[in-house]
Amino acid sequence: MNAMNFNFLCGDPPPASGRSVGIIGAGPSGLAAAGYLSCLGYQVEVYDKLPKPGGLMLFGIPGHRIPKERVEAGVRRMAKKYGVVFHPRTKICCSAPLHDEEGDHFCSDVRGLGDLVKKHDAIIICTGSWRSRRLGIPGENLPGVMAGLEFLFPIRAAGYAGPGIKAPDVAGKTVAVIGAGHSAVDVVHSAQFLGAAKVHLLYRRTKNEAPCGSYEIDRLEAAGAVWHESVTPLRFLGEDRVTGVEIREKVLGEPGPDGTRCALPDSDRVTVIEADLAVTAIGETATPPFAKELGLENVRRGEVRWLHMTDIENVFVAGDALTGPSKIGKAAYSGLRAARSLANWLDLKDQDRLADYPYDDLVAREADRFPGGRLHR
Repeated sequence: MNAMNFNFLCGDPPPASGRSVGIIGAGPSGLAAAGYLSCLGYQVEVYDKLPKPGGLMLFGIPGHRIPKERVEAGVRRMAKKYGVVFHPRTKICCSAPLHDEEGDHFCSDVRGLGDLVKKHDAIIICTGSWRSRRLGIPGENLPGVMAGLEFLFPIRAAGYAGPGIKAPDVAGKTVAVIGAGHSAVDVVHSAQFLGAAKVHLLYRRTKNEAPCGSYEIDRLEAAGAVWHESVTPLRFLGEDRVTGVEIREKVLGEPGPDGTRCALPDSDRVTVIEADLAVTAIGETATPPFAKELGLENVRRGEVRWLHMTDIENVFVAGDALTGPSKIGKAAYSGLRAARSLANWLDLKDQDRLADYPYDDLVAREADRFPGGRLHR
């Protein structure tokens, strides 16, 4: 099986440049940035709270979509051939309390951002999205109600963390999954693989509007999942443990010429989906460290001194930490753009030529090299 090639921009390792860059986060954007900068001869050190580099590619996405062996082989190649140093189980703290996000319990070392700023010539924050969104409805804190990442993470992490991490026990049980993005699809597939007796998938819109695409829904139905569309969860039922989900559903009419089905007027009805386990797979939120102090909103709006640069002069940001949850390709692309911006900044800084490149001129120049618009988006 081929390794992921994070150093696709170079062949043999280049001469050492004498520069040092720290990257916080070893997900798609962090590994892409590490590959780019190590191809320039930088000494790159990557810090991540998980026991292995890879982020959600390794610990959130099922192996049939991204084989973990490819990620691991790419990381080994980057470390052995290009000298990238990885610091696993290390969290750079923090805007959120420790153990507030998935994976925090792996940490055995906690460091401050200021320590890294002093140690390296520049930093890139690529911390990803590790806090699950909540529905905010009654009963959500009942035992047996889980978030999507809370369900998926132990399945992928069990092989790395020893006996303390176990996959959810769903064998012979009925599972209700809320959502219709790729996270929800992964939860359904995983629940079926783990032996769930029945899996319900509930979505507030129709199949044609599902973020994962109607093809994925058709595949799930063919595998035995029960699809419910145009339904809204009202509350989770149960006392000591979840026993079901109360939903409001719309009765849909026949498909129109475009294939869509509209809700019939005044067709609301409240029903209950019985379930032994409920998973709210409605996405995650980014939790970058020191978001306010770094001025990340200004970076998102483009009100910055340098592309991808935060309010701290030598600290850059990329991936989900900047844009919010995105697909792997977009996150990796963001990491590449931030790495290029960082390298340009260091080059001009060393030459004392930063004033020769005003922000607007640099945006125009770099947009030609990175089709698709401004570098920070």
